Amino acid sequence: MPASLLFNKHLEHQACFTTVNDWQMPQHYGNPQAEYRALRRGFGLIDLSNRGLIRVEGRDRQRFLNAMLSNNTEDLEPGQGCYATFLNAKGHMVTDLVVYAEEASYLLEVEPHMVSTFLEAIDYFVISEDVRFAVETETWAVLGVQGPKAPDVLIAVSGEERLRDLAPYGSQSCRVEGHDVWVARRSYTREPGYLVLAAPAVVEDAWTTMWRQGEVFEGCAVGLEALDTLRIESGTPRFGVDMTAVTIPIEANLQDAISYTKGCYIGQEVIARIDARGHVNRQLTGLLLGDAALPEAGARILSPEREVGWITSATQSPAMQQTIALGYVRREALEPGTALQVRTDTGDIPAMVSALPFDDR
Repeated sequence: MPASLLFNKHLEHQACFTTVNDWQMPQHYGNPQAEYRALRRGFGLIDLSNRGLIRVEGRDRQRFLNAMLSNNTEDLEPGQGCYATFLNAKGHMVTDLVVYAEEASYLLEVEPHMVSTFLEAIDYFVISEDVRFAVETETWAVLGVQGPKAPDVLIAVSGEERLRDLAPYGSQSCRVEGHDVWVARRSYTREPGYLVLAAPAVVEDAWTTMWRQGEVFEGCAVGLEALDTLRIESGTPRFGVDMTAVTIPIEANLQDAISYTKGCYIGQEVIARIDARGHVNRQLTGLLLGDAALPEAGARILSPEREVGWITSATQSPAMQQTIALGYVRREALEPGTALQVRTDTGDIPAMVSALPFDDR
């Protein structure tokens, strides 16, 4: 089982662990509520070392990747990036991913469990192109700095004021505690956020340096539990949870992952037909569930007339002070305020459709 290079640091912080795709990762550090507040008011320092990282090299990498993905990657300059999806011919998602452009390569970030699936699927299309893919998940230690004061933290430890002005998915190299690190503007919750890649030999120094900023910028180490609560509050879908191999990206509100002007890519005809039609038959939306217990993923959503959807993920929301959920709902029941029911093993739960994000700050 792969272990984070920061495992001993997490033990020092009294972490409670969970297994995610064979990695032992911090679920929380004893106080998920405090970790949530840090992400909302200050910053959270998060071990993301299980994130899937893939390097793309070769003379034809720009043309090839642009012909595969739903967003325009060919025009990215070094230091720029974008969110994208990789689809099959039916317009269904193989995975979502972030593309970071560098001088002589691209770095792709995918969900940990999707690395092998992505590589197998995209390798099918490599015929004579000079393009190479290499997994770098264990080459780097990956840290997340998330929250409204994340820019202040990164600037304090690096001296790089330019980090505040990085565009979403933009990246640059800088130095932290005398060590070279790579930093990208990357949010997982709609709050400001950064991804920090450090060499294995220096990650403990980088972690400690940023963790010490906690007293100044209202931060602390944060586990996956609090991060997921904010993810759901922000209405951000996660592949393997809220999106699967039968999801069309427009159903999951991934318009930012699609270029409608760049030309052909795998699945483009399906996306173009949906765009011309103006709607999909179902869409990911929010549901307010009052004081109900968390419904299971897959729980059916009902209107008085019929079944209209299903739940994908749920949490107890501090921002909304009630249980909330993400789920797919047919378009005739998508209007915010629509009263529905969620069927569980213990009975039906009253639910109300909510616009996303839930807490639009």
